[in-house]
Amino acid sequence: MRSSDKGFFLVDSLLAVFILSAICILCFSIYNLIDRYERGYLNYQERSNRRYEEILPQLNRCEGCTKNESD
Repeated sequence: MRSSDKGFFLVDSLLAVFILSAICILCFSIYNLIDRYERGYLNYQERSNRRYEEILPQLNRCEGCTKNESD
């Protein structure tokens, strides 16, 4: 094996490691973004549900409900 071939294999190996690292970082970043979105959406649903639970007892009954009760 010539000495110039050893250099080529070293550069080729470093390039493969760099590409693999880039793919791993990309996959982890996408997973992290999806996880953040899901947690944020679930928190939003919980907050809005709590708010609706606070509002519901304060609402008056609708006209249709009060008419049906009087019948």
